[in-house]
Formats: sequence, structure tokens, C-alpha cells
Amino acid sequence: MNIVVCIKQIPDTTDVKFDRETGRLKREGQPATINALDEHAVEEALRLKEQHGGAVTALTMGPEQAVDALKHAVAMGADEAIHVCDDALAGADTLATSYLLARAILKIGAVDLILCGAETIDGATACVGPGVAQNLQIPCVCFVQKIEGIADGKITVQRMMEEGYDRVECPLPALLTVVKGINVPRISSLKGKMRAKKRQPKALTVADLPEAKPERIGAAGSATRVTRTFAPEKRPEGLMLEGEADEIAEQLYQHLRK
Repeated sequence: MNIVVCIKQIPDTTDVKFDRETGRLKREGQPATINALDEHAVEEALRLKEQHGGAVTALTMGPEQAVDALKHAVAMGADEAIHVCDDALAGADTLATSYLLARAILKIGAVDLILCGAETIDGATACVGPGVAQNLQIPCVCFVQKIEGIADGKITVQRMMEEGYDRVECPLPALLTVVKGINVPRISSLKGKMRAKKRQPKALTVADLPEAKPERIGAAGSATRVTRTFAPEKRPEGLMLEGEADEIAEQLYQHLRK
């Protein structure tokens, strides 16, 4: 079974900086880490590989430092790592990102399953996974909390819902987005870390991808535009009331009157 896991490197800091001219997030030189839910996707891919054999490929799109997220996946146990890095990709929104990742997966070749985190902490759109599936014209199941089994060219999963879960069966190849409850990611072994240190991810540019259309990548292929960025104002400190219930009620009453 050949599995591709789409991962993303996100800022590992609350002191996020923006480019004043473009409004885009400044990623270069900022502390960064692998998106938490993507780590769960890597773990699930490794478990499936252990059960069914095959290989796991970690795939990301991003600046040069995104290599670190790929090396984290390799340290966990991923067999291959692919980094799509090109200046032409700057400013890509979820529409352009999902298109580009789909083209990269076509470059990889025969793939049985694609796994993604349900969403990223920095964007929280939950759109890239379904967008990749749409571009590849394959089934997509979102918010998967458990993979029950794979047999006869089909996969059965539990899709998390507000009141329980749905059991969904779909043919392979397919794309799944996973939630936190699906597993507990393993801690990379020393051997895995040494392996990742030596392994250099395969680098691809837009020119390497089959039939990637320039008008569909980067800012040109994005349906959204950043018009303004700002840090939210700090909330005023709350009011702590102490005393007996009737005293607190009187204090609250007087506060609300003011």
C-alpha cells in the first residue's frame, strides 16, 4: 500500500509577524513546527504500513525551512519525503495549495491512500484535504476518528459527528482527513532522528510537476486576497467578585449599573 501524507509547517510562536506590503505571514526565520493534526496523519499512515506493507511518503509545499517538518516525518518512520518549493507559490490560498499538492501527488504516481490533518492551526480552514481530493477526482472522507479496516479495494472508517459517528465505506484510492482522537503519535527514536538527519527530502519546483498551470498556482491561482492583517486587541481584565452570594449579587448589580 502506497500512502501519501500531506503535511504543513506552521509557526511555533504567538509572536507572529506579517509583511506590511502583502499582508502575508512571514515564515522565514520564525520558529516553526509540524502541524499537530498532520503528525496524527503520519502516525496513522505508519500504522497502516505496519499492517499492510508498502511505503509512506510525506509531502509538503512551503519555503526552504519546511524541510524540517519533512525530516520530523522521516524521523517518525516515513520512507520518503518530497518538498515542493518555488517562489511562484508565494501567496497561495487553499484553492491554489490543493491544486499544487494534487499535481505533486500525480508526479509521485500510483497512490492508494492520501492522509491529511483535518485542519491546520494557523489557517483552520479544513479545505485543503477536500480540495486535493476534488482535483484528483477521488473519494474524500473528512474528520476520520478511526480506520476500521481495508479489504477488497475498499476502506471503512468512522467519521466524527456532533453526536457520535458515521461508518463510511469508500473505494480506494481515497483521501482522508484525520482528527486528534484517531491515535497518539509515536516519539521518534534516536535511530529515526539520525536517519532523518542524513536524509535530504526530494525537492520539486513547479516546472517538475505534470501540466501545472501557472494561472492556478500561487497568488495568481488564489480566489482570496489578503486586504488587511492585524493583531486582535487585548481583552480587558475580568472582574473578580468575592464574598457571600448576596454580597456578590449586590456588587455585580452596582457594576452593571455603572
